[in-house]
Amino acid sequence: MAEREVVVLCYWNCHIKHGPDGVYFEGSTPKEMRVKKNADFSRFLDELYLITGFDKQKSKLEIVARYPVVQSPNKFRYLLHPVANDIHWEKMLEVPSNHPCINSVEFYLEAKPKPNDPPPAPWSLLPMGMNPQKRQKSRHQVVGKRQKSTQQEVGDTNSGSGSGSTPTLVSGLWLEGDTMRVGLCFKDLAEMKKAVDWCSIKRRQKCLLRETEKDVYVVECERWHCKWSICASRREEDGLFEITECSGPHDCYPEHLNDFDAECIPFQIERVVRVQPTLSTAELDKWWEKKFGFALDQVVEHCSEGLVEDAKVKAIKRFFGDWDQSFRLIPKLMSVLHSSNGLLVDWQYDSLTHDPEHASFRGLFWAFSQSIQGFQHCRPLIVVDTKNLGGKYKMKLMIASAFDATNQYFPLAFAVTKEVSVDSWRWFLTRIREKVTQRQGICLISSPDPDILAVINEPGSQWKEPWAYHRFCLYHLCSKLCSVSPGFDYNMHFLVDEAGSSSQKEEFDSYMKEIKERNPEAWKWLDQFPPHQWALAHDDGRRYGIMRIDTEALFAVCKRFRKVAMAGGVMLLFGQLKDAFAESFKLSRGSLKHGDVYTEHVMEKLEEFETDSDTWVITITPLERDAYQVSMAPKKKTRLMGQSNDSTSGIVQLNDTTCTCGEFQKNKFPCLHALAVCDELKINPLQYVDDCYTVERYHKTYSAKFSPVPELSAWPEAYGVPTLIPPVIEPPPPKVSGKGKEKDTEDDHLEEDEDGDDDEEEEDDDVDDDEEDDDDVDDDEDDEW
Repeated sequence: MAEREVVVLCYWNCHIKHGPDGVYFEGSTPKEMRVKKNADFSRFLDELYLITGFDKQKSKLEIVARYPVVQSPNKFRYLLHPVANDIHWEKMLEVPSNHPCINSVEFYLEAKPKPNDPPPAPWSLLPMGMNPQKRQKSRHQVVGKRQKSTQQEVGDTNSGSGSGSTPTLVSGLWLEGDTMRVGLCFKDLAEMKKAVDWCSIKRRQKCLLRETEKDVYVVECERWHCKWSICASRREEDGLFEITECSGPHDCYPEHLNDFDAECIPFQIERVVRVQPTLSTAELDKWWEKKFGFALDQVVEHCSEGLVEDAKVKAIKRFFGDWDQSFRLIPKLMSVLHSSNGLLVDWQYDSLTHDPEHASFRGLFWAFSQSIQGFQHCRPLIVVDTKNLGGKYKMKLMIASAFDATNQYFPLAFAVTKEVSVDSWRWFLTRIREKVTQRQGICLISSPDPDILAVINEPGSQWKEPWAYHRFCLYHLCSKLCSVSPGFDYNMHFLVDEAGSSSQKEEFDSYMKEIKERNPEAWKWLDQFPPHQWALAHDDGRRYGIMRIDTEALFAVCKRFRKVAMAGGVMLLFGQLKDAFAESFKLSRGSLKHGDVYTEHVMEKLEEFETDSDTWVITITPLERDAYQVSMAPKKKTRLMGQSNDSTSGIVQLNDTTCTCGEFQKNKFPCLHALAVCDELKINPLQYVDDCYTVERYHKTYSAKFSPVPELSAWPEAYGVPTLIPPVIEPPPPKVSGKGKEKDTEDDHLEEDEDGDDDEEEEDDDVDDDEEDDDDVDDDEDDEW
């Protein structure tokens, strides 16, 4: 294979100017050169002398380059970068490889006359035994003359810049990424002060600058036990300030952490996110500690993760939060996630007849391979729902989620669509069957939406029995009933909710009878659905006691989507899932090491029974076929919040894992009656707990690893997907007074302000509410038990 060449454009006899995209060269036609990536820098300089005609004996070529800094995809800001050694040379030749959209590198050349007397050699080039004092005095002598120095803090701009002519370069030689090392040069004293000052600010370390003699400076750490220091002096030949001695990396622990200013966090996080937007919050925390030498939780009193998360969201919104930009960027993002993490993707778009290279976006389905692998160890249960994203194009978000061993939502698949319809539901549910899971006997919980029912009941559908069992969310059912029944009030809502939640068929029949007497239309609407689709008493344990879709918790991983658009939302989602997998894997591994067999939910139930057993009078009567009649009466009757602890009874059959109370079948976990029988028979009740609650299953669910994603500049172009343009949005039909409002109740249950132009105050309010949202999620999950 032929070695790749790099196009180098060389300018001289021109001007360095500054524009919207940073520096550029103007005033002459560049000379094009083609060099190999492993070309030697010294040979390149020799070629330049021949091309430019400068006398190598009388002049010295100084080179600065236009170095790109990523602002957003395919958008750069150019800075001046000195090219003075092999390291700088190699860095510039790597630019086209790191940024495929950049085809060449640009150099600005300036010839400086050489002094009559050759400059002394750097310390590193002095022959063995030569005294370095010919260059400058040693640091020991400098320290010995500290009584002559004037102490000042780094950053003081009142000091002179030394004698000699001013360097001709317009911008500084020091770049923010450069480390303090021997040989590093600065164009003047002010630039050196700023460099040391900025490094000190980043690491929260106070430094002092001392002028020990004319044009010789020492920078030292303020902490008395820290031995770090650097020594710099002005070079006579060109007036640059060069670090001539450095004691090593400045790694002493930061001081005055209590005075840390949290306002610098967003600035620093933004700089990283612009280059690596898929980094998770945990990875950003680690990056901060590695870069600055201290963890944020040491200096931020409350929720350092929240500050980093907020800073990341704002950076994503700023650089990737535009919907028009999202449609152009999302193919590259999905392509890099597929190549790095095995993301499964499916597209829907409408090709343009007049322009085959462009297409109008219609839908995007994706599922992470890590979630697909983890679902194999979850219970056979999936919930699906939709959410309005609002914004400029009124897109919709579809989600499918399972449950892990701790009863928390486990995201499986996502889709962003132009609209929610029969076609979009058919596409979404079919892709789940094709790409996510082919398990038989899955319970699918959704709203009683006619579009979903139409898809599930189609011939050949794999969401019908025995392939799957369709159930309704009780919350969505009540919302739908409210929209179709004019006499539906709070009392009727309570009756329907109680009928659906009851685990005993006798109670269900009683509630249905009362509903029929009070509101025949509501009863008629409910009667069109088989009872097993919405009533727990007729469920046969398919739904594991999950009666309601907690929309707040379900969409928690996607709550930023409408603020950061589609591409930004996928970036945030990737980071959140990565952190969630790592945290759950760590917790489950700790539980396994402690010897735990079942998750905390299960153990709490057992402990609750052990605690409450002393407050009940329990009577157990053996029946036929290994059945037991269990009667439980409270020793002391109490009343709390209008409810009393009444007696309870049930017939338990351990072999069938059932009880007439219905709770055993509901949760796939022994009810109080079954626990009483196990206690009486001295049987371990854990053998009747479903395997989906084991710590081993919990550990395997989150065992898949997420791989690093390349930097933004290295993302490859997406193949097989045309350039996407925004969808054509049809204008909404005119609203008729008093009509059409009820239909939105169920479909838009998570409708938010679709303004799209959220101000900073609204964003901050949403951020502040996150902690409250999480608390609500926990409460709702506990209610399911």
